[in-house]
Amino acid sequence: MNVLVCAACGRRLSPPLRLLPELPERPEYDGQDGARQAPSTVPRGTYAVDPEPSGGPYVPHPDPEWMGAARPGAVMLDPDSPGCLMSAGPRDTLVVHPADDRGFLSPNADVRSNGCRSLPEGDGPDGVCPGCGVGAASSFSSCTGPYETHFLPDAVRTVPA
Repeated sequence: MNVLVCAACGRRLSPPLRLLPELPERPEYDGQDGARQAPSTVPRGTYAVDPEPSGGPYVPHPDPEWMGAARPGAVMLDPDSPGCLMSAGPRDTLVVHPADDRGFLSPNADVRSNGCRSLPEGDGPDGVCPGCGVGAASSFSSCTGPYETHFLPDAVRTVPA
């Protein structure tokens, strides 16, 4: 078991968590069951490394026909040209169940939500270390996308619980 701590000040940012061998497949979710969000990608008390880019910045995909997800569960149309955006954010984020960061992070006052409790679109991490204010994590929690929190690999480190 490990805990996530702020790389800048050492403050604890999670309860004890067990590392999963890989990121589970994100659950399919259509939003039709009346729930406000999809099931969490990882169970409570666990974390996994996501090898794919996560979060902003978002950049135009080189293929204007590409219609993949810029962030888990969401295609983002490029407002300036035909085609879609893709994430150019950090790889190897640490994905936790959103309930496992409650009480450990403070909201980032500089980041605005784009509605539906979803990840800000390129504005930066929405969770900061309450000890030093460094941006530490981004929440994915829109109505039809995955339900997960991504800790930035350069902002946190793992230490034994």
